[in-house]
Amino acid sequence: MKKQKSMAVFLFQVMKLIMHIRKHFRNIKKEIEFAGTEPGKCVLDFGCGFGFNTIPAAFKITNNGKIYALDIHPLAIKSVENKIKKYGLKNIITIISDCDAGLEDESIDIVYLHNVLPLIEDKNLVINELHRILKTHGKLSIMSRIGSRIIGDNMLNDKNLKEYLERESKFRLIKSKKTHFVFEKRK
Repeated sequence: MKKQKSMAVFLFQVMKLIMHIRKHFRNIKKEIEFAGTEPGKCVLDFGCGFGFNTIPAAFKITNNGKIYALDIHPLAIKSVENKIKKYGLKNIITIISDCDAGLEDESIDIVYLHNVLPLIEDKNLVINELHRILKTHGKLSIMSRIGSRIIGDNMLNDKNLKEYLERESKFRLIKSKKTHFVFEKRK
């Protein structure tokens, strides 16, 4: 297995600046609702970055739910942990990892894979891990905006993403809106 490398600190800081600007043009609340996020759910924000999805999702799922914020970059996890303290959130657990979430089989209701898929080197390894931890009929929410596509590998553009994820009948597309796709795990 080829180990995923963490982004260089300089590139990470550039991405942080871009993401902070872009978040003002997004409706993150609607994005997490479109993914199926609701109170009591167990969510994994895979490649959580600065917690732009993690924090609103933590409020949405309430204390009855749980959200795991996973990222390969220690600075991203530190950013999320600072926000956890700032808002006094008790339902977020951070994980530093390149792929292995370390979670139980079929323990997650929703996975956010937002603006990270083009950056992942071994996409099959990650998709298999997400399939393993998602409950049957669990949701895989995928978005890839221009920034992650420029920096990463865009082999999975919108056109062939559906085909790739439906291969071997692991997932099926249940809804999409522009660059946001929600897939359901099949057994």
